[in-house]
Amino acid sequence: MKKSALTMVLALGITSTSASAFDYFFQTGRSAGYGSAGTTYAHWSAASNYNPALIGSASGDKSKKDFFLVLPNFRGNAATNKTVDEMDDLFTEFEEVNDEFDQRDNIDLLEGDIQDLQDAIDLSNRMVDAVGDIDGLGGNGGFGFGTAAGLSFKKFAVGLHLNTHFAGGGSANVDEEDLALLRRYTKLAQVLKDDVRPLYDSANELEAEANDAALRAEALEDAFNNGTATQEDFQEAQALADSLEIQKNEALALAETAKETQAGIETEFADIFNPDTQSIEFDENDLQSNGRFAGIGWFEVGATIGSKWQLKSGKTVSAGVTLKSVHIELYDYVANVSSIDTGDVNGDDYRAQEDFATADVGVIVGLDPMDKWRIGATVKNISGTTIKSNGLRLPEGVDELTFEVEPQVRVGTSYNGGWYRIAADIDLTESSGPVTSDGEQFFQGTQYANVGAILNAFNFVELRAGYRHNMASSDVVSKNDEASAGLVTLGAGLYLGPIQADLAFQASPDGDEIGFGFQSMLTF
Repeated sequence: MKKSALTMVLALGITSTSASAFDYFFQTGRSAGYGSAGTTYAHWSAASNYNPALIGSASGDKSKKDFFLVLPNFRGNAATNKTVDEMDDLFTEFEEVNDEFDQRDNIDLLEGDIQDLQDAIDLSNRMVDAVGDIDGLGGNGGFGFGTAAGLSFKKFAVGLHLNTHFAGGGSANVDEEDLALLRRYTKLAQVLKDDVRPLYDSANELEAEANDAALRAEALEDAFNNGTATQEDFQEAQALADSLEIQKNEALALAETAKETQAGIETEFADIFNPDTQSIEFDENDLQSNGRFAGIGWFEVGATIGSKWQLKSGKTVSAGVTLKSVHIELYDYVANVSSIDTGDVNGDDYRAQEDFATADVGVIVGLDPMDKWRIGATVKNISGTTIKSNGLRLPEGVDELTFEVEPQVRVGTSYNGGWYRIAADIDLTESSGPVTSDGEQFFQGTQYANVGAILNAFNFVELRAGYRHNMASSDVVSKNDEASAGLVTLGAGLYLGPIQADLAFQASPDGDEIGFGFQSMLTF
């Protein structure tokens, strides 16, 4: 049995997971610390990430910083439908069962120690349980980076940016027929133990008795030939003949029972047991289980321009637009137990790609002359595109995945209290992951409600905290409990003259999702 192939397929579905599903609002190392509530409060260097109007809000006579340069901004996270400890326990059990099977490949199940047969039954049951527990186990993840530069003038502000992001997810899919097949191996082992092994033991006893009788008959024959036989020897010879007749009848009955038992095994288990070699036969081509990995690669370059207007009431209105060119790739790899070849996996063979142009628009309204209280809204990707899996590379009968880029709308508010700030956002639309033909998402989409707070601890240190809740539908392919919908966020910023550095961490309360962000920037 090529258990290594089964291991690879199951591992593919579980370990090919690097953070949460695809979110067009790419987090920065700064805003990720306060729940990514950046629609109205994020730094204007993040205008292309959150709201183009942010760059407009930086224009005008009161602008303190006229230039920024974001050095690579890194972000990433990982999510599973089990905690790390649960995942570790499942894999540990699966690997232990595999190792024990490997150590028993050459054991004769019929003529060896009967405990070996019982151990084989126990191991088969454990294998069924271990594989069943892995069914549907999965996760998703992502990693990305970006850079940007911008200038602010009296009437307007402009910026250039580059953003790239990868999000992927995997799921292990154990076919019910495969579980049924594994259960048949358990049943076969039980039949061998209960029905066949006793016949072998009886045959061995008869053979031992026959050997003893043959030795005694030889001794009696010598006595008769030498003329030294006694009356007792004649009586013993008669008894021995009677015993041999009984043993012959027992052997004939045993042979008939064995024949019937063998016929039953050959009828029920002919495809998995070879009676000539007394061994189990396994053909991995009979297995239908698979692991599936899907990933989205996003690469965009663009320019953002915005401006700010002062109203007679003292309120301000900032608006902006981002024009960008996007290259998107969809990876979809399905590996069956019988066909996986880890030495011949070429990402280009399982990739579909598309180029398109789109835009983001946004607005921010300052509700007081000091611009402390803000409300705002933004629309990402006002025109989108649709991309489908490379169907030529999918196994027969496997549905292709479809990923559709649609507009995503977010509204938000913030308040600047000087030494403290608070912000909140909510997505009005959902960003879906790749979907199957029946509408199931391969990994969960995103529709966040974000809230965050910022504290100026010192003139050069900023502390941040927040919470994100994913309201997206949970109709996903994974059959186990979905990943946690909430993330607690913490972050800090260090400001040393024109140099700024920001670090953020995110984690779900139950530990099944984690994330990070880091950013460094020059401003003057």
